[in-house]
Parts: sequence; C-alpha cells; structure tokens
Amino acid sequence: MALTIPKAELIGVFLESLAYGAYLMVFNQCMFVLRKRRSRPSDYLLGTAVSLFILITAHLVIDILRNMQAFTSDEAEPNYPTTYYGTFDTWQNILKSALYVAVTLVSDAFILYRSFILWGRNYLIITFPFLLFIADIAIGVFWVYTLSLVTPNENVFADALSVRVKTFYSITLAMNVTCTLLIAFKILKIQKAVAPFSKSTEDQISRLVPIIVESGSAYSALLIVMIGTYTSKSPAMFIILNSMSPIIGIVFSSVIVRVGLGLSHGDSHRFNGTTSSSRNIRWMTRASSRPPNSEQPVYSAPFPDGGVQVSLQQSVHTHTDGFPDDVENDISSAHTVYKSGTFHAI
Repeated sequence: MALTIPKAELIGVFLESLAYGAYLMVFNQCMFVLRKRRSRPSDYLLGTAVSLFILITAHLVIDILRNMQAFTSDEAEPNYPTTYYGTFDTWQNILKSALYVAVTLVSDAFILYRSFILWGRNYLIITFPFLLFIADIAIGVFWVYTLSLVTPNENVFADALSVRVKTFYSITLAMNVTCTLLIAFKILKIQKAVAPFSKSTEDQISRLVPIIVESGSAYSALLIVMIGTYTSKSPAMFIILNSMSPIIGIVFSSVIVRVGLGLSHGDSHRFNGTTSSSRNIRWMTRASSRPPNSEQPVYSAPFPDGGVQVSLQQSVHTHTDGFPDDVENDISSAHTVYKSGTFHAI
C-alpha cells in the first residue's frame, strides 16, 4: 500500500506520542538534577528545559487534535482525511508549524550558546553560526506567514512554501553542523589535554559518547533525513516532522542532564559521591585505581586570576560556587610547566 499523507500523519503522531513518553522521563530527570544542584540552577539551562517542555507538549496536543478532526469530524465525506490534510491554512496547522519553528529556534539557541561558552566566550568563533541563527529566525517567521497564504489542495512540495521550508531546514542544518563540529573539536582537544591524567586503558569508544551527546550530532543527522524526505517529495516527511519535536527535547535535555550532573566536559565532575563545579576545567584520576598511599594527580580548582593548578596530593578541594555555563574557558591556549609537586596551566 502506498504511503499517503493521512497515513503518514497518523503514523507520525503515533511515533510522536512514543517519543514524548521517552522525553517526559528525560525531562523529569533534567528538572530533578537542576533542582538538586548545590548552586543556583543556571538560567539558560532552566529556561531552555522549561521552554522546550511547554512547546513540545503544545505541539503534541495540536497534532492529536488534528488527527481527531481528520478521522472523526466528517466521516460521511469520502476521503475526508485527505481533504483535511490538504488544507494548510487552518489555524491548527499554522499553530503547529509555529510551535515547531519555536522548538527548533530554542534548541538552536541552546547549541549556539553552548558553543560560545565552551570556546571561552569567543565572539569571533561564534560569528558565523550566529548569523545563520538570525537568518533562521527570519526564514522561520516567513515560513509560518507563507503557510497562511497557501490555498486548499495546493501541492506543499511544489509551491513557494516548499522553498521557505527547505531553506529553513538547510540553514538550521548548516548552523547545527557548524556548532556540532566546534563542540566536538573542543571536546577532543580537552580529552587530549587531560589524557596524561586519565586511565590509559580507558575504552576509546566511551570517549565518543560525550561528543555525540553534547554536540547534538543526532539532531543534525535527523535534519539530514528530514531534508532528504522533503526534497524527494515523500509523505514520509510528515512522519519525521511530527516526531521531530520530542526527539529534539530528548537530545537537548540529555545535554542539560549531563551538564547538571557534572558529566559534561568543562562543567563539573563527581568525586567521592559529590558533585563539584568550578569556573574552569577540572579533571582527576580515580582514587580507586591507585594504592592508598600513592600520589595521584588532580586537576584542581582554578586560581582567581583564571589559571589552573594541578596538585599532586591525595586530598581534593572543590568549589560549588561556579555555574555550568561559565566553566568552559580557553583550555586550547593553555601550556604546562612542570615543577616539583605542582604545576600550573597558564
């Protein structure tokens, strides 16, 4: 049986509901982590989490409402679902598109700001993706406006609307790929810098996990699938489109959870059951892997002037006054000078 738009919409809402259930679990963990933090939750973490939850929930409600209307409101009319989904200028469809654009922009703003923080608030590094983000806002607004002008039964894949939609997805993809590469490259540099202090037998594959999760690579891959299905004029596009919002929530809420738990590079790390955060990158080896009386290198908390001290001691002093969005500074410019007992990264 050929995949039609009504079938694709129905399957899409079903998958969206399943993805939303998974998103609720991640969001609940996200809020728990932020609420239990010793320090005040970062505004940009909390704002992103709450904003995504509200928008994604509203998107699901609208999709369920549209499904009910398409398949139950006028059963006497033959092929009414096809007629219903062929009408794009309804307030439900316009609101759904506006919510999706809003979810996309919030997630784009999050990955953009995270790239900015991870690169030590370097405005030059972030200039190009920021310009893409501004263009994305303009095209997103134009997309929603154009949707209100589409006439019934007009081909969504061939009219002027398709140009706006593909442009929106392309700009979003370009910005996310750029930020993904920036974040992944920075994390690789961090891992290389702290390699002497980590276990040499550590699984190499496990080092890829934070890169994939924190850089939003899964979201970029999903955007590629979305553009491919839309360009090929396949109704499967509606399956991806409907389920995209909760998947975005899962991806970026997972990043927030990692940041809040101190598992994110440059944010904070757990030691002896406690989470400590600072205003720079702090790494330490596992105490359990060394004899009780042996010296263990610890990448300890930074000095007030921005330097970092590595102390060869068994005691570890941590701070909890830093915020996760402040702690990723310029490790790429650091160099080490060894001394007896301690060394500094300037």
